[in-house]
Amino acid sequence: MKYDDASWHYGGDFPVDQPAEHGGTHIALFLRWCLTKGWAGEWLQEESPDDITDVMNGTQSATAFLFAHDGKFVDDMLNDEGKAFANQYYGEDGLYLEDYSINFGHLMYVAPEDAHDFDQFSAMMEQRLKSGILTKAQFKATKKWWKFW
Repeated sequence: MKYDDASWHYGGDFPVDQPAEHGGTHIALFLRWCLTKGWAGEWLQEESPDDITDVMNGTQSATAFLFAHDGKFVDDMLNDEGKAFANQYYGEDGLYLEDYSINFGHLMYVAPEDAHDFDQFSAMMEQRLKSGILTKAQFKATKKWWKFW
């Protein structure tokens, strides 16, 4: 299953003066965080163990890593735990793009990966993981009907 593809982003409303890599930054950051959680899939572990380590410690950009894999974020990149998280949070009904927009929307499509504060990004991801609320449906279910404000 394909979660995302940078080519979906650098077409359409993408700023014409930006490199295609900026269309994959939000994907790459998510992937890097998953790798730091130890959620690399068996395929990636066998194919790119040194690259995984380099991405995790920041000596290789996750964006370069993503584009070395055709700019595609697919489920085989993650182990079962990572897939379970990504299927909900990055999925069609997931809250990832909303969370990213709230925290980093000013950087979307116009800034490289290193312009993002990965510690802040990780904190956002950890908070969402700990909340257990990963989808829009779960989020709506936590709101009380009598609270209009």
